[in-house]
This record gives sequence, structure tokens and C-alpha cells, in this order.
Amino acid sequence: MQTTIIESMGKKYLHLEDGANSRKASLLSESQHYQKLEQSEEVQNYQGIVGGSLFTGRMTRPEISIYINLLGRRTKDHDRNNYQTALKVLRYLYLTKFDGLHLKKADNLEIRIYVDASYGGEESRSQSGVMMTLGNQLIGWYSRRQEIASLSITEAEYIVDCEGAKDAAWMQQFLVELGITTRPTLYTDSEGAYNLRKVLKFARRSRHIEHRYHYLHQQVRSGKLSITTIAGKNNPADILTKLLPMSVMNGWKELWMSTSPTCSKTKPPS
Repeated sequence: MQTTIIESMGKKYLHLEDGANSRKASLLSESQHYQKLEQSEEVQNYQGIVGGSLFTGRMTRPEISIYINLLGRRTKDHDRNNYQTALKVLRYLYLTKFDGLHLKKADNLEIRIYVDASYGGEESRSQSGVMMTLGNQLIGWYSRRQEIASLSITEAEYIVDCEGAKDAAWMQQFLVELGITTRPTLYTDSEGAYNLRKVLKFARRSRHIEHRYHYLHQQVRSGKLSITTIAGKNNPADILTKLLPMSVMNGWKELWMSTSPTCSKTKPPS
């Protein structure tokens, strides 16, 4: 299904020549494409590209999640740069349309949650990234803007850790219904947020945090969730909150995804 959707979008929005394939696609430049569109058509095309890419990003392609999340905020008021970036994302998908998740037999059913947050952003609302694995399989991920403005990177990380804890609880309960008992582990690269959740102190810098985000502390204290720190360079959730270099992006792709021969030569959108 992924390949069919991407090919359909490529023919509609990238204006491929007849007989063009994924390795040698004759594409209009983003600038040429933009100049050929009427305003109403351009808006429809932008929304179509973002909508189609959003489905792909949620189902099989975690590496484009951050791009689609950012572009999706501009469906009604995008500019030329936004439109050109959307075309780059689509062209990247078309040139790597055979890439996808690689599923194989798992050695265990351990739940691992990797979380990360980028501080600041529009309206001072940070970006959350959560990635879930079951055994050695990637089974879920998302990149989205946090609901409230954070006053520090520690607070932003603490919020995303709580979001990850809720996802872990859901998966844990799902496995219980199947007769499988396991204790999820949450991995974070923030020492400050780690210390805050291990021993919750209502100090001057943390007492303003909304009570609902202390759910994480409750899960840790009850023994339902284990939490540990991880080096930032080893945190796969980085791809959900930052625009990373090609080498880093492809490194994480090779861990969980099967790739086409062109993957190592194809740059992510920038």
C-alpha cells in the first residue's frame, strides 16, 4: 500500500515523465513547480502532499514524522518555502518508496519506550518524540507539539516522559489481556528530568508543573515502569524531534527498516 500511495502522489504532484522510475525520475524543480501553479491549485496540492505523506509517516516511515508535523501546521497559511519543503519530502519518499519496516521474530516481548523533546519552538511549545519497541521490533512512534509552553528543557523532557509512560501503560495492559506480563522500560537522555521523576520535589523550579504530568512519578513508585538514562547520540527518538544529517538518519533506518538500494545515496529533505 505504501508504494502505491507514494507512486500515485509522485505522478500527481511531481509531474513525472512517462516511464520514469524511482532511480531516474525527471522532476520539475521546486521553484519551477511553484511558478506553474495557480493559488487555489497550489493550496490543494500542498494539502494533498502533506495529507498523503502524513499517512505514510504514521504507518511505515518514522524518519519523516518531524517534517510532516511541522508542515502540517501550515496547511492554510503556508509560504513558498513550506511548499518547496513539502515537494522535497515527497521526492524523498518517491526515491525511497520501497523502504519500510522490517519485522522479524522477536527474541522477547520487552516493552521499551524512547523519548526526547526539543525545547522551545512556536508559541514556546516544545516538540515531543516518542518511539516504542516490542522486543527488537519498532511498533509505534509519533512526533507532535506539546500542549503547553515549557519554562525549561527539563520541564519539556518531563512532559514527554509522562506521554511515553502513558503509552507504555497501554501496551502493558494490552499484553496482560493476552496473558503476557512484562515491565516496560522508559529511556530518556535528560538527567534533569530523570532526577525529577525519581524523587519528586516541589521545588521552586518544578512546583508549577501541572499535576497530570506527575503520573510518571506514580508509575515509577508503584513499580509498573522502570526508567533509565541513555546518551543522546544513542536515543532513536532524536529523529522525531530534530532535523538530523543524512548519515544519522540512515543509521537509525538501517536498525529497524529494510531499505532499497538507493537509500544510502538519497538525502533526507532539508
